Amino acid sequence: MNLWLEEFLRHLTVAKNYSLQTIKAYKKDLEGFLNHCKHLNIENPKDLQPFHLRTYLATLKNLKKEPATLARKVSSLRSFFKFLYQKGVITKNLALYLSTPRVSKKIPRVPTEEEINRLIDGLKGEKFLTLRNKVILELGYGCGLRVGELTSLTIKNLNLELKFLRVLGKGNKERIVPFGEKAKHLLEVYLKVRERVLLGLGKNHEFVLINAKGDRLTDRGVRYLLKNLGKTYGMEYLHPHTLRHSFATHLLNAGADLRTIQELLGHASLLTTEIYTKVNYEHLLRVYLKAHPRAKKD
Repeated sequence: MNLWLEEFLRHLTVAKNYSLQTIKAYKKDLEGFLNHCKHLNIENPKDLQPFHLRTYLATLKNLKKEPATLARKVSSLRSFFKFLYQKGVITKNLALYLSTPRVSKKIPRVPTEEEINRLIDGLKGEKFLTLRNKVILELGYGCGLRVGELTSLTIKNLNLELKFLRVLGKGNKERIVPFGEKAKHLLEVYLKVRERVLLGLGKNHEFVLINAKGDRLTDRGVRYLLKNLGKTYGMEYLHPHTLRHSFATHLLNAGADLRTIQELLGHASLLTTEIYTKVNYEHLLRVYLKAHPRAKKD
């Protein structure tokens, strides 16, 4: 079955144009299932029955896997078996017998505008790492970028004159995101320092965010430094997606419409964006309870 997995991953790359990160997730999920099949001495997809899939998911449940993790694995299995069915490898689509675990939508924890400003403005000076970390915060929050979009950003994606950047998002879908005057000034200063660092290290590439060795900064590197910054500023929950959530929530609080936020975030469906209406409602409720005279207890 490993050969069919490789064929499926090629299909996702070429025909579906999925991102590298998404393909890695599919590969990891399906390799787990194929290992399960190996223990059952099943090598041919034609020998699989619906109960084999159910016992696999039951095993994962016994391992106390989160509902969100189970739902993602079911989604991977569905896509894989649909592919095998369309290719004529199996005579019935086994994934139709799977039910998706119910996942409760968690409301993301979002820092206030004051907390975000304190975080960004707290990074002072023009040393290379300070400037780079500030660029991560400025673009992650100011443009609502995913961590992979941040780390894959190149010089040619930036238009400092018109103040926008070009992002290649999920499914290799391109979008244009504007940024402000503060971000423009910061990028102008940072890019000059970055050029000197690369020159001193004898390296030359287009990636905007680099590490101390002059190589492209990884997604893990961004998560690590944000975690440390969060501890310093009393925001232990700080994560790349925290900046993205803050971007969307603060725009909504300021009166931006959901459709615009959807475009800026690069969401394929408006349903994905609608989670921020819940965050927005809670913000409005707090303001109301604090400010309205009829909402206060005697």
